[in-house]
Amino acid sequence: MNTYPILEANMERLQKKITRIQNKCRKYGCDFHYAEVGEEFRTVELEDGTKTTARFILVEAEGIAVINGWKFIASVEHTDKGNIINACCDIEVPERYYTTAPICEHCNSKRVRKNTFIVMNTETGEFKQVGHSCLNDFTHGMSAEGVAQYTSLFDELIQGEEPSGCGWGEKYYDTKELLTFAAEVVIKFGYIKADGYGRCTREQVMDYWNILHGGMPSMLKDYENQCKEEMEKVCFNPDSEQAKKLAEDALEWIAVQDESNNYIHNVKTVCSLNYVKAGNVGIMISILPTFNKELERLTKKELMLQKMKEEAELSKHIGSVGERIEFVPVEIKCLTSWETEYGITFIYKFTDAESNVYTWKTSKWIDEEQAGKITVKGTVKEHKEYKGVKQTEITRCKVA
Repeated sequence: MNTYPILEANMERLQKKITRIQNKCRKYGCDFHYAEVGEEFRTVELEDGTKTTARFILVEAEGIAVINGWKFIASVEHTDKGNIINACCDIEVPERYYTTAPICEHCNSKRVRKNTFIVMNTETGEFKQVGHSCLNDFTHGMSAEGVAQYTSLFDELIQGEEPSGCGWGEKYYDTKELLTFAAEVVIKFGYIKADGYGRCTREQVMDYWNILHGGMPSMLKDYENQCKEEMEKVCFNPDSEQAKKLAEDALEWIAVQDESNNYIHNVKTVCSLNYVKAGNVGIMISILPTFNKELERLTKKELMLQKMKEEAELSKHIGSVGERIEFVPVEIKCLTSWETEYGITFIYKFTDAESNVYTWKTSKWIDEEQAGKITVKGTVKEHKEYKGVKQTEITRCKVA
């Protein structure tokens, strides 16, 4: 069976060319289709002299079969690093499809595909992964446009590596290089998600990338100059050590994360690819704010642990049980509160100037902003220790 490298942009032309065959292959038992068995990336030169990275799909002819009717949930893009789940609704796709082979679970055909589709039985909740041909029978009621987009059968192949009117098709970018570029944008301008209002970070990254890799069309010259002024104002440097470190640290972090949801799975998969296509750039860039939030969380946790360690070393038990003591709290924190039949009960934690820790359970509300401005006088009820920190529990307190 012959294998042909087909420019990604020519795949739609291939579908149209064999429509007449597809129309004859809608009944059960049809064995006409094509299979994507691999891919390769090539650097090609455009008419204006600039270069881009294009994707070529390796395809060959094989057979398939068909049957009838469920709900379309998601498309699955298969890569050698895992699968990218492109959901069309809020239903979470089972984790087994994160790494499943591109086979059709309906006709049990075992052949290589670049894309498969997930359908779900709305009555039983059963999920199935199906190929292009079988999808039409599992989506009874889907619009003609939807069916046409995801179903097709092939037994003809076109050859040739030149674009056919639609250009070189989808652009691809070196993952590490573009993520470092995006990291510099986030460092200098912050992250703005795509919410439909204003220019998001993805658009800003693509604008700057195009300017530094060949420029924009002449009709956008004013906008290009505006972008250049933005970059000059912040001394934009996509090769900065800070940007490289942020990108490298983010990639190392995502590589060891558990795939707890579809989003983390998609980010992990996209970032593990050598090349990312334009349509997945937004997913890749989103790792940067996600990673930064995780760093902030870890930093807060470390500060909290450090503070607890210092408290454990400095805090002492004050007075003796039954003794009346008095102190000025330099820090006041309400640890918890709950409703009772007599009103609300609070538990406060006080820290004095010597880092000694006190706790008090009371129905009295205390403004935490009054730290350092009030005096607490109470009776020692008990000496305790919590996570290595010595605490003096007090009762019958007066606040002045």
